[in-house]
Amino acid sequence: MLNGSPLNSGPLNSLPGGAGEPEYVVRGQAFVWALRLMVAGSDVTAQLTGTVTVDREEGAAGIAGFDLFIAPGTPVAPPDWKGRAVTIDYISTAKGETTETRRYTGSISQATWDPVSRVLSCECSDQLQQRVEALSVPAIDVLVGGYWSADVFEPVEGRSRWDYALERLGTRPVSLDCSPTGQLRVTSWYATAPHFVFGPGTTLYQSVELQQADLDRTTNRIEIEFSYRYSRLWQRNKNYSWVSPETDGSTGIGGFCNWRRNSHELPNKEMIADAASGNGETLLSPVYYDLPPSMADPCLDGSPWINNEEGLLLGVSWIGARRWVQTVTETYRLTLATTAGEGEQSRIVQRAGYTVEIEDDRAEEWTDEPILGGNSGFSDLDDGVRRDAALTVALRTGQTEIIAAHRETTLNWQVPASLALGVDLVHTLELADQGAHAVGKCRRIVDSFDLGAGQAITTISIAVMRGGGVSDPLTLPPRLGAGGNGGGDDGENGYANNLPTQLGGHLTSPPYDEELDGFAGNYSTTAPGAEMYPRRIDAVTDEIPAEDRDERQLSSDTLYRVGIPNNTLEL
Repeated sequence: MLNGSPLNSGPLNSLPGGAGEPEYVVRGQAFVWALRLMVAGSDVTAQLTGTVTVDREEGAAGIAGFDLFIAPGTPVAPPDWKGRAVTIDYISTAKGETTETRRYTGSISQATWDPVSRVLSCECSDQLQQRVEALSVPAIDVLVGGYWSADVFEPVEGRSRWDYALERLGTRPVSLDCSPTGQLRVTSWYATAPHFVFGPGTTLYQSVELQQADLDRTTNRIEIEFSYRYSRLWQRNKNYSWVSPETDGSTGIGGFCNWRRNSHELPNKEMIADAASGNGETLLSPVYYDLPPSMADPCLDGSPWINNEEGLLLGVSWIGARRWVQTVTETYRLTLATTAGEGEQSRIVQRAGYTVEIEDDRAEEWTDEPILGGNSGFSDLDDGVRRDAALTVALRTGQTEIIAAHRETTLNWQVPASLALGVDLVHTLELADQGAHAVGKCRRIVDSFDLGAGQAITTISIAVMRGGGVSDPLTLPPRLGAGGNGGGDDGENGYANNLPTQLGGHLTSPPYDEELDGFAGNYSTTAPGAEMYPRRIDAVTDEIPAEDRDERQLSSDTLYRVGIPNNTLEL
């Protein structure tokens, strides 16, 4: 019992007795104290000599040290002591009531033997790192929580599990340590309502000390440049059509008969394929208006028709398809700042950069494999899950670093160990003594048990946050490159981009225009001295806009305010 309340009877980080009221430490009591030291299940308390120390700090392995006197005639093998389990209990008696509290659980990490004094000096650790190293990745995820991204950190396989745990811890304002009884736990950095209050007269004289970090270490602004790069697969289709003007718009035999009355050279299918490939396009969905085969009297005018060349066309329509890959880079400039970090004169800035690049074999296949279909537009080889995970890690890490920088103010004081039996690293403490009034989260507890002097003193340290302001939710910025579609026809609009015709061989034919796309040829019956045109068909495609061809760079700026609690600190 301590001050009428049973210790270690409720969950950690809960108020004593569960009543919502803090435990007020009472001064002016006399205590009788003793230790119980168990090593590998054996009570070796009677062999203790000198001073026993226990040092537990948030986010670090708890350590302890003690000296054992080994009686003459007893053989000692110091290496055999390493790894033995150790527990240290503190026993305090006041007003006829005895309270036992576990102060430490760990194992011996180093044993040093002094043959002259026959003292075995033992250093202990709670093996925090080694215990985490032995956990599976899913177990660490459950224990630590936080956020993680394979694009930010190295792969987990074959790597230290402790490093993996630290990466996750870096995204949360929490610490991982061991309880006095040896349980792994994670505790928040934020102070709550006080669990224990140390009032006037409870601390040792002149033991109150304030430690502060340098201004340069108080980061209040973190500027992050986050680049998200991926491939955009483009396809652009263009419809082409050409028909002999001598068909007078008719199709079938009717159009043929019209053309026959004033016939001219015609393109063939190979020329159409060449026209498409010359543009860097793939010929899709061609529809041919073929010159009919040889017939006895197709036009019912008594004239037979003999076709000496297969593949000639009176008209044609097709889709020319092009594919290319464009690189898209979305750059997010993210700023996390406290109130002081928003002002230019008071900024303490750190910067960080992250890049997520989505590599996908489909980008190479898109341009290497033949085009068999598809509509105009684009599709992105992006990965929203990876982007969001990395962005979340970047933001959470920045926020945690700012919060950590604003809890470097530490207030220390000393009390008789019997007045601090229930105090643990999970608790919020209030000090109101020796001209100091402060509230903060407990960050370190150091016990010193001097067996020779009979002194049992506990040094307590709390972290005091100061800063003020409000916090914005860390909502991820929206995608910059999402949405939209490509230009060009979709291949379902029928005849479009009707190609012109220029025919030579008549005196009335205009001069040949080599820049004009479409079909060029000559009439079947030509006039002497008339200009003769080359036979060809060209279908010039549209130039791809630079914004769709060159690397597309998009950017945005977002400010996130980070509020820091103003814990009580009055000196």
